[in-house]
Amino acid sequence: MNFILSLIFPDKCPYCGCLLKYPQTACERCKTELSSAPVIKTIFSGVCCAAPFYYEGDVRQAIHHFKFRGAKFNAESFSEEIARAVRSAGFCMDEVTYVPTSFSSRWKRGFDQSDVIARKAAKILDVPFFPLIRKTGKNKVQHELSPEERRKNVIGVYTAVMPEETRNKSILLIDDICTTGSTLSECSKVLLSAGAKEVNCASIAIVRK
Repeated sequence: MNFILSLIFPDKCPYCGCLLKYPQTACERCKTELSSAPVIKTIFSGVCCAAPFYYEGDVRQAIHHFKFRGAKFNAESFSEEIARAVRSAGFCMDEVTYVPTSFSSRWKRGFDQSDVIARKAAKILDVPFFPLIRKTGKNKVQHELSPEERRKNVIGVYTAVMPEETRNKSILLIDDICTTGSTLSECSKVLLSAGAKEVNCASIAIVRK
């Protein structure tokens, strides 16, 4: 069915917009030009975050189209690239989870972007997926704040759920973008406080300093 639909409505490369042939998720030129060794960042909690890209240029535009213009097909390439970066970084994991967005953001977009890519990445990595975190508090939009304000803005906003799937587990925590790492750091602390053995993080892209 997907093959037939691709003949009628061909997908486009998330990064340059050229038409793709099934089952491509990005064109060969963009894969060659954009793919490289994973970007690794150590965030506030001492946890490592791996990403396939820096948050700039065609990658930034592709993420923007995914989050705000309904280009959900872009998640196919994002999840493949995240899985590649995680394997290259040598992360060990028993399961995959994600940083949840607010109910209002999910309602406006019709989906939670980190949930979508985390589920797909877990399938590629052949690791179980569990929604281990819930957003229970309200906070300001992170991109409008300074680095110090971002750290304070996420404290107490997230809660661990499904404790039986968290205790003594090595967990891969996925978010869409790692800017300062404040949100990933806070969610990592929540999981570790709930008994996780280890937390590593991944995102589609990391903001270049």
